[in-house]
Amino acid sequence: MSAPGVVTALPAYSARELVLALHALRGAAGQADYAPQVIAALARLMRAQQGWWLAEAAGAWRLLAQAHDDAAASDPSPDPLRVDFGTDLAALAQRARTQGFASLPQRSAQGATQWLVAVQPERAASDLWLLCLPDRERPHLNELVLRAQLVADLPAPGEAPAASATPAAGDTPLVTWAPLLDAVLFAQAHDGFEPATLALVNALASTLGAQQVALGWRAEAGAALRLVALSHRDKLDRFAHAVVLTEGALDEALDHDEGLRVDAVQTTDTPGTELAGVERTAPQALPAHRLLQQSLGNVSLASLPLASGHSAPRAALLMVFDGEPLPADQLARLRLALRAALPWLESLYFRERALTLRASDELRRRARLWLGPQHLGLKLGAGVGALALLVALFVDWDYRVGASAQLATDSTRILSAQFDGRVEEALVSAGQAVKEGELLAQLDVRDLQNQAADARAEVQRYTAEADKARASGALAEAEVGNARTAQAQARLARTVELIELAANRAPFDGVVVEGEKRELQGAPVRKGDKLYRLARVEKLYATLQVPERDAAQLKAGALGELSLMTRPDEKIPLRVAAVIPVAQIKGQEGNQFMVRAELLSKPADWWRPGMSGNARIEAGPRRIIWVLTHRLVDQLRLWLWW
Repeated sequence: MSAPGVVTALPAYSARELVLALHALRGAAGQADYAPQVIAALARLMRAQQGWWLAEAAGAWRLLAQAHDDAAASDPSPDPLRVDFGTDLAALAQRARTQGFASLPQRSAQGATQWLVAVQPERAASDLWLLCLPDRERPHLNELVLRAQLVADLPAPGEAPAASATPAAGDTPLVTWAPLLDAVLFAQAHDGFEPATLALVNALASTLGAQQVALGWRAEAGAALRLVALSHRDKLDRFAHAVVLTEGALDEALDHDEGLRVDAVQTTDTPGTELAGVERTAPQALPAHRLLQQSLGNVSLASLPLASGHSAPRAALLMVFDGEPLPADQLARLRLALRAALPWLESLYFRERALTLRASDELRRRARLWLGPQHLGLKLGAGVGALALLVALFVDWDYRVGASAQLATDSTRILSAQFDGRVEEALVSAGQAVKEGELLAQLDVRDLQNQAADARAEVQRYTAEADKARASGALAEAEVGNARTAQAQARLARTVELIELAANRAPFDGVVVEGEKRELQGAPVRKGDKLYRLARVEKLYATLQVPERDAAQLKAGALGELSLMTRPDEKIPLRVAAVIPVAQIKGQEGNQFMVRAELLSKPADWWRPGMSGNARIEAGPRRIIWVLTHRLVDQLRLWLWW
């Protein structure tokens, strides 16, 4: 016999042997090796690698018993009584005493993830059961904890066994966790769905002292419920009146989450009650239960819907008693015990169904998952996303090519100085609109005027000399005088012309695009220096800079719109006139192709050559998915090409 606190190896129990061992331990609390046997059986029940029975006294923990699996000896779990684990152990104990159990992830000596599960024994308030489960059991943690809770009412070490009492005829038997666990584990010892369900109802009927126990099952939520097992009967006649009534009562139980109790009929009709026991349900509210009760005689009924987690009930259990049915608290305990058997029955049922039926069940399950009310926001988002994807795949969208744009004109004129001199007066600046013939700048002509006066004097003098020579008969001197007169007249004409050209006037209606009044006023200039540049407004067009990746999408005649930075709210229609097939390098922007576009609207007064903005050119309809992804796809093709 093992002493308390000694490490005990886990015995190789079968399911039946484990049930018998746990049952035998209920009367062995006074034995010296009681605690090691309990923790060893509990560790085997929960498929744990190690287990400890700890007792707390004066804020310190003491090890009563310990069990371990030989397979886990190479990678033991951390010692729960080490000093640095004291805070975690206190937190685990507090949570276990509040809610019955608690869990905490830990690392083994070799770094593997393990789960420490603490369970509070019901009859030892200062003790704690601590089990170490491997990480592979994490998906089944709730089921394993439920198993531990089913045996949490085992006696404390040294506790005297309670005197056994046999209930009198007609009395309700006292149902504890151990018989219920026996019945559940007995059913799990069978490999087929039909033998397991029949074993379960027979074991429950014997344990609960019920006249009859029936189990109804449905293939999926929303499907019709069918009677699959009836205690003390190997075969079912589905057309028998009793079977039909039983199925009706089982189906009716699915509508009551907390289950139903229908008392035996007394001298006055006693209505059925919910398990909550506060409100009574009128007899007409339970027609199926009442019909079954009338067919069976003066019996009481109790029914429970069975579900896994928060899913819809998958099965229902109906119990028929000769006397009073089980109390509400014991029925709740039964319901908790059956939750441990339901996943096993579901796996058996699914495994035995035909492949086509299993595929159909899975399709319907997934359809309910997607079409049901759960996760409505996520499903709505997925539906909207799917609809958007379909639209993107099959709907066309007008694709537009973006480009930077600038207003330009070919009707420009440069006004320059016609002689060396000084600007006497500058009248306009860049951006100013002018009319044809309007004076823009006046050069200083005082030197030219003096030169013109000198030229006139020379013309008179040379004319007089020629006349005098002709009168004296000196014909040769007369010809020389005529030549000098002609030369002086030419010089006079050139000077007069320069005086006239000193007044720089606008050759047409337009806008000054270059030249500033403040810079030209009084400035010295040389012949040919630019004074002003004028442009016509009515013959403006747009020059577009299109990125190289989009240049192939544009064709002559394509329509578009231009939005200038000056007034971005106004859209100017345009039409592509020509695509210049020579790329220009624009620094970090890469290669750009120039496109010339014709403006289709009447010129506005505020338009000016050189104004910039953005243009959008229609490139024809494209699939929306192509519009959204073509740049990324093209870039990936360039990266992945070899």
